[in-house]
Amino acid sequence: MQLSSRDKGFLVGAAIGTGMTARAAAQGGADFLLALNAGRFRVMGGPSISCMLPVADNNQAVLDFARAEILGRIRLPVFFGACVFNPAFNLRELVREVKDAGFDGICNFPPAGHLDGVMRHNLEQAQVGLQRELALMRMAKVAGLQTCGYVRQLEEAMAMADAGVDILCVNYGWNAGGVSGVPSRYSLQEAADHARRVFEAVRRRRPGILCTVEGGPITTPEEAQQIAETSQANGYIGGSTIDRIPLETAVAETTSAYKAVATLQRRIDSLKSEWLGDGHEFGLIGRSAAISSVIRMIRKVADSELSVLVTGENGTGKELVARAIHAGSPRAHQRMVAVNCAAIPRDLLESELFGHEAGAFTGAIKARLGRFEQAHGTTLLLDEIGDLELSLQAKLLRVLEDGTFERLGSNVPRRTDARILCASNRPLRRMVSDGSFREDLLYRLNAVEITLPPLRERIEDIPLLVRYLLPRIAAEMNPRVRDMDASAYRTLMRHNWPGNVRELRNVLERALIMCERDVITSEDLPSLQTETMTNRQASVVAHGPNGGEPASERDWILDALRRNRFRRGETARELGLARKTLYNKMRRYNLG
Repeated sequence: MQLSSRDKGFLVGAAIGTGMTARAAAQGGADFLLALNAGRFRVMGGPSISCMLPVADNNQAVLDFARAEILGRIRLPVFFGACVFNPAFNLRELVREVKDAGFDGICNFPPAGHLDGVMRHNLEQAQVGLQRELALMRMAKVAGLQTCGYVRQLEEAMAMADAGVDILCVNYGWNAGGVSGVPSRYSLQEAADHARRVFEAVRRRRPGILCTVEGGPITTPEEAQQIAETSQANGYIGGSTIDRIPLETAVAETTSAYKAVATLQRRIDSLKSEWLGDGHEFGLIGRSAAISSVIRMIRKVADSELSVLVTGENGTGKELVARAIHAGSPRAHQRMVAVNCAAIPRDLLESELFGHEAGAFTGAIKARLGRFEQAHGTTLLLDEIGDLELSLQAKLLRVLEDGTFERLGSNVPRRTDARILCASNRPLRRMVSDGSFREDLLYRLNAVEITLPPLRERIEDIPLLVRYLLPRIAAEMNPRVRDMDASAYRTLMRHNWPGNVRELRNVLERALIMCERDVITSEDLPSLQTETMTNRQASVVAHGPNGGEPASERDWILDALRRNRFRRGETARELGLARKTLYNKMRRYNLG
């Protein structure tokens, strides 16, 4: 049974140690279970940390109680809590035994991340720490098991994401509170901010990964809700906060209370779509017709194997579109491979794409896999495809036609099963006309073409983009700033945005540095203010010193009305007019 937040909303996992707590958690609405030796110790009255001590064979203990009390009796996915600290333990045999026993997945618990100082250093030196846990996750994926990776820090999370785990759990350590709890090193707000930073980084790397939290300061459903709202967690895993309670009814009620967070999360997602647009989950912010059309195309093509060409100006978000397509595809469980064809020297690009054999050229000391081999079974994004030389275009065409290629220095054909996505800001059709791009390659690449609109063609999305970007940038650069006033919005809306969303982000970063208050004003946008004044001066030159109505004012007002869907208040704010003035001009120009 595959877990998916799309179907379940907010996921709740229960880390348990007995069949009784497993049944109670299932009755309370849990989505999955983790069978842990720590849970076994807890229900016996011991603290969770006992599972770190060599008092018994952790893995055999979990196998024994799960077989006897849980597997085959509970209709929920069950993850096996695996300990890798014993160097004599054969991981492949463990994975095989876990699968044969009927578990749906495997997790690294107890994790090395729970330890620090000399103990953590010694584990890593003995090669039974994080790297061994990552190896376990990879072996489990190959065996067809679902995987849940426990981490504490960002670098651990990125490594688990690269290992392909289905669920990432940021665990803050043993729970605070209760007779066996310990003080948490994090406050609730610190934990929430930490999880947000980790999840944002991991989702940029692996958009489809499920992100959960557990432990530390979280002891109640309300505290889990607070963490989830800030970090945008997909779910929560309850450990000692669940089976610390001895009565079955209390366990069910507690699990059910955590599960109730799903209702809130679905409401949050609905409001975000209403506020930021349906593409907010991909980082594509906006409700304009232009960006909404792009989102619809992404959803249509993601589940197919078609090659897709994403075109648009620099800074419009072409890589975001490619990652969104990959995240919605059957290949999302593997990391997408991306290469920027414009960023690699031309004499090295062929080796980068197709790999080389030892001795293929000066400096090729050993054989190297190319990106097509790395992308076998997943998605390959070729960014700035227009920069490929004609000779490489011919080799790429061959890969697209029959999936074969050769490494540099070899005539042995190799095969790849990679879905190809391409992106370009160059006019490929014009390049076909002038002979710098192959026509047959263009036909193969753009089975589907998605064209991203420049920001100047969706000006109405600027307020939404600011509301999305500003708090995220401010958190790192100037946390005092909370908002932007109407004068600043007017300045942004009048700019032409040749650098698109990337330029908008840079403008916001500069504004945050300049801002000395808690609200950004037009005074914090000096470069854009200068541009606006220059435009006004040009208007005076064109229409005379006494002003007067420009011949194109009707079109100017009509365009603004359309951008704001004929909402007069928002149109007046954008144009910098009083409502009454706007109404008078609309009557004069017969604009309804």
